[in-house]
Amino acid sequence: MAQVRNTGGTRRVKTSERPGRTTSRPTAPQKKTTSKSTKDIKAPQKPKKSGFAVFKEKMSEKGEMDYTLLFLIILVVVIGLIVLLSASAPSGKRIYDDSYYYFKRQLLFVVFGFVGMLMISRLDLEKYIPLVPKGFLICVILLVLVLIPGVGVESNGARRWLNIPFVQLQPSELMKPAIAMYIAYLVHIKLIDLKNAKSNLVCAGIIGLVALLLMLETHLSGTIVIVGIAVCVMIAGGTPMKPLFLGGAVLTLIIVIYLQFDEIRMARIHSLFDPFADAQGSGYQISQSIYAIGSGRIFGLGLGESVQKYSNLPEPYNDFIFSIVCEELGFFGSTIIVLLFVALFLRAIRVAMNAPDTWTSLVCVGIASQLGIQTVLNMGVATSLIPNTGVSLPFFSYGGTSIMTLLLEMGVLLNVSRRAVK
Repeated sequence: MAQVRNTGGTRRVKTSERPGRTTSRPTAPQKKTTSKSTKDIKAPQKPKKSGFAVFKEKMSEKGEMDYTLLFLIILVVVIGLIVLLSASAPSGKRIYDDSYYYFKRQLLFVVFGFVGMLMISRLDLEKYIPLVPKGFLICVILLVLVLIPGVGVESNGARRWLNIPFVQLQPSELMKPAIAMYIAYLVHIKLIDLKNAKSNLVCAGIIGLVALLLMLETHLSGTIVIVGIAVCVMIAGGTPMKPLFLGGAVLTLIIVIYLQFDEIRMARIHSLFDPFADAQGSGYQISQSIYAIGSGRIFGLGLGESVQKYSNLPEPYNDFIFSIVCEELGFFGSTIIVLLFVALFLRAIRVAMNAPDTWTSLVCVGIASQLGIQTVLNMGVATSLIPNTGVSLPFFSYGGTSIMTLLLEMGVLLNVSRRAVK
């Protein structure tokens, strides 16, 4: 202890009170830490999402779509392209010196169709309902233009196409969804009530006008499909069955009278019962189709191994593509194809039943009807169950307008599935 003298005496000063000293004990030396700026500190990285996860997230922004339906669409389109490549290779080589000619063109339309399908699946369809009458009118005008010589393209005695840059447009393919949308529009705005006779007569007049234009094109198959679509929409919209039976009887009578003046189609009807009676004439197509189907047996000749597609079977990549399916894939493979179409049809009906409003529900009924009617007619012709009508098989037969229109219709189904009422 140090002593400090002053006049009053001595005073002891504690060591702790000495200047420069602190009361705390010395601590152990600590390691120096280098301070990093916030920029240098890396945030924890999130796990990288897969491409499908990103796609699903973006597509789900406007609601969860029916991914089962999307999977079925992709599966049917891919199988259809593979079958088309096999069925069309000989014809492409013979006509255009390019075995991939039909396949490449179809693939191009599929790509554009898929882009359009995904775009439509994200639209607000209610905003476009007022445009439906204009769209239907445009389709009617296109059907009229087809009948004008020099404007419409004639092939094999039929005038069904319009020549536009890069593609031959077939207006009847556009009319298939258009007539369903227009009838659904009339019901939606309550301009007609399909439960009363007057409204059904209005619909009958609309259908009759379209059917007349198609018959002038000598497009019987298109007439059957479009009338079938319209009738299915009317039934779903509330039309009683009795007027439909009466209308069906009148339509059947008109078709019978029409066929009396068409020797070619009458010959096709006769060949239905015995195609081998005139195997080199009116029964040629059906007999060759039966040969192809019979050759496939249970498991088929193998993909790409068809014999009938080498000039024996007419239109192997279009009207009779199902015959090639049976020949190459056999009973087993063709049954799987049929079940895929059944699953796609049932999924479309499911979307229609869960639709949030009348318009979208009836439109989906029309789309499902088109799938069902065309598939049944095409397969029925190939197997000689119904007379030859020249109907294409959805997603399989070659045709740019057809495949693009179908994919855009699938976009409508996916769109409606986002807003499905659970």
